[in-house]
Amino acid sequence: QINVLQAKKKFEILDAMLSFMHAQYTFFQQGYSLLHELDPYMKKLATELDQLVIDSAVEKREMEHKHALIQQRSLRLLCLQDFSYDDSKVEFNVDAPNGVVMEGYLFKRASNAFKTWNRRWFSIQNSQLVYQKKLKDVLTVVVEDLRLCTVKPCEDIERRFCFEVVSPTK
Repeated sequence: QINVLQAKKKFEILDAMLSFMHAQYTFFQQGYSLLHELDPYMKKLATELDQLVIDSAVEKREMEHKHALIQQRSLRLLCLQDFSYDDSKVEFNVDAPNGVVMEGYLFKRASNAFKTWNRRWFSIQNSQLVYQKKLKDVLTVVVEDLRLCTVKPCEDIERRFCFEVVSPTK
């Protein structure tokens, strides 16, 4: 009788194992059909993602190009002695109604003991280099006549793109 009972248990174990395998098969079959239904959506999403990557790369390239143009314009302001610019990129109106040829922010080194750097709004007006501390402040003339000056780069300073405006008097 014990042998008969043990033989019956083997069938029960086999039946439970088969039932478990059938449940696993059903589970994975349902998962496959659900994912198969999502296949067109995933393909559409992949193409949209590819387009977003391309658009992002194009936008990044445009921003880098704009950044480079802005840096070139800033460098052109730094290089005051060379006015041989390509007219298709930047136009300077020497006879502007307000007399401003070029303007923008630059960092000016203070003449105090600490030699700190301060951001100032510089402009070239009527062949003079002038700056303002704030928008409504009085203009401070740095150089009386730029046509008599030369510009030389300063390599021994910790900042990039530094220059000195050398006039006949200082």
